Amino acid sequence: MHRHARRTSLTVVLATALAAGLMLAGGSAAGQEQREQKFAGFVNVGISTTLSGSIATLGQGGLQGVQLAVDEINAKGGLLRKKVNIVSADDAASPATGAANVRTMILDKKISALFGPVTSSAAAAELQLTAEYKVPTFLHTSNDVSLMTKRFTPYAFQLVPNTVMEPRAVAAFLATKVGSRKLRIATFAPDYVFGRTTVANFLAALKDLNVNFDLVDQQWPALGAPNIAPQLSSLISSKPELTFNVQFGGDLVNFTNQAAGYGFFKNTRIIAMYSYDPLQALAGRAPAGGIAYSRAPFWAIKTPEMAAFVTRYRAKYKQWPSEWAILAYTSVQSWSWAVQKTKSLNADKVTRALAGATVPTIRGPVTLRACDHQAVVPHYVGTIAKNKDSRVGFPLWSPIVYTAPASKIMLTCAESAKLRQS
Repeated sequence: MHRHARRTSLTVVLATALAAGLMLAGGSAAGQEQREQKFAGFVNVGISTTLSGSIATLGQGGLQGVQLAVDEINAKGGLLRKKVNIVSADDAASPATGAANVRTMILDKKISALFGPVTSSAAAAELQLTAEYKVPTFLHTSNDVSLMTKRFTPYAFQLVPNTVMEPRAVAAFLATKVGSRKLRIATFAPDYVFGRTTVANFLAALKDLNVNFDLVDQQWPALGAPNIAPQLSSLISSKPELTFNVQFGGDLVNFTNQAAGYGFFKNTRIIAMYSYDPLQALAGRAPAGGIAYSRAPFWAIKTPEMAAFVTRYRAKYKQWPSEWAILAYTSVQSWSWAVQKTKSLNADKVTRALAGATVPTIRGPVTLRACDHQAVVPHYVGTIAKNKDSRVGFPLWSPIVYTAPASKIMLTCAESAKLRQS
């Protein structure tokens, strides 16, 4: 009798739950249908970037920045009343794979804009395609200066400090600290165009600023190489006072861990891209007092728009934004601004509107120079803090941050034009 009563009760509960589930599902479907009805079609945008391997954090952060920006656009009714869809793909840091991804996005998915990638070599391959098919392209991570000079196309824009601006900012910071004494400097950089160009421009900037130095060693490990013991051994034996490291992401984390094992940081001061992701991964093992630089650290950009963005980003992803997320979000802002201004997705109209324009972004107003489509943006340099930052739970930078203004670190338009012609 009691078992039968329990079975009857259980059946009623299950039936009630099932009915409630169907009602919720129906309500959800109806809500989704209602949301979709507000759009008058859709538009695809692409991001081919590095989502696997040692530098994947850069691509993953960039994808999250694009996703948040697109979600917010769609929540406000879309772009020209069209829903924006993201087509993403992993290029595995391979130019050939990146180009294949982009070709598919253009021909099959009919993308109206492209964002990314991480490496400048992949960007160079992709720019050929986006120029051929007239697709507005926004480089928010890859930053070699050749992309907006020798490889310039009217359809590409660089929203990030390039490989002249970045090392000039670091050199300017260093020049304020060392006076006239001679330094023993070594360099350690990935062996491809970004690494080579950045190192060359750093050394040139030191000479221009009359910094007295001897170059005691240069090492060029492959991008993503896990075993850097031979290069590290040579670096240590050269006994540099300062080491300029151009690695990033997981490669920089790997270097830091291996170098610490040799006691390297006891005798040399490191200069490297210790931005949010590497500092988080190292969780207090980054060398305190080391010189750090970043293209868009959220803690150094004091705008109400950045503060609001950080709040929204944390609400969505339950984490703090990397510079890669910030730069990618800014890129979507730039594209959507031009689409709304021209009331068109036409590539020629969009790119003409952006050339020379000043766009409102979370980083503040960003001007895209008409002469080379390079963003007029500052660069940030600081020192790694010893103590934990109360917000994130691990050390970030010391409070005083050197902000190198764009006017002091950019090529002039005449210099940019000369590089384009070379």
